[in-house]
Amino acid sequence: MERILLVEDNEHIMRINATYLSGLGYWIEQAYTVQKAREILKEYAIDLIVLDVMLPDGDGVDFCEAIRTRTGTPILFLTAKASGADIVSGLRRGGDDYLTKPYELNELAARIEALLRRSHNTFADGHSLTVGPLCFDVVRAQVTVNGEDLLLSGKEFGLLLVLARNRNKPVPREELLRSVWGFTQTDASSFLWTTISRLKKKIAPYENLFYIDSSQEGYELVTIGGSL
Repeated sequence: MERILLVEDNEHIMRINATYLSGLGYWIEQAYTVQKAREILKEYAIDLIVLDVMLPDGDGVDFCEAIRTRTGTPILFLTAKASGADIVSGLRRGGDDYLTKPYELNELAARIEALLRRSHNTFADGHSLTVGPLCFDVVRAQVTVNGEDLLLSGKEFGLLLVLARNRNKPVPREELLRSVWGFTQTDASSFLWTTISRLKKKIAPYENLFYIDSSQEGYELVTIGGSL
């Protein structure tokens, strides 16, 4: 049973979401503040976080960015802040998806299912893949480089895995969107660009071994000196 952490300061919204998601078979943890969310993350292994942006003791986007240094748990922002700038900021700072209020409960459930599905192994045929110093654990959606965990989000993991399986050749943007997000709409290209940017920052310390290049053909995982 997947364990979902709901971080929401509105008691009415929390009660509705918790009741609905519990009815779908999820184990629900509830936090009305950033501090309580931190305590829960220390105590439990969380499979997905549904995170409000405006919280009484902090900003949800700041919290997301902070925990991204130690977890790749999928994060779905749930907020009334619906401007394009807000959405891009949340995604750039570690979020995996963004749902604005008001919303339908069935859409919330569908987005959670999609994030969990991609987090749990839909990116490869086997349970592991080793490419030089890169080791992919598909069950845990974890990537290590020479034993060091890159701490990737679900979509960052998916992107790097697709690129690694096609290393040294460009992967079209449409194919990356289809493989990682499940759609190819051109207006979704900002999601790809944002996630690629985050991924590049995380692999920057290993640019002597590999890096991600972009061209008109798409994105490519480039290896150095045949090291991969």
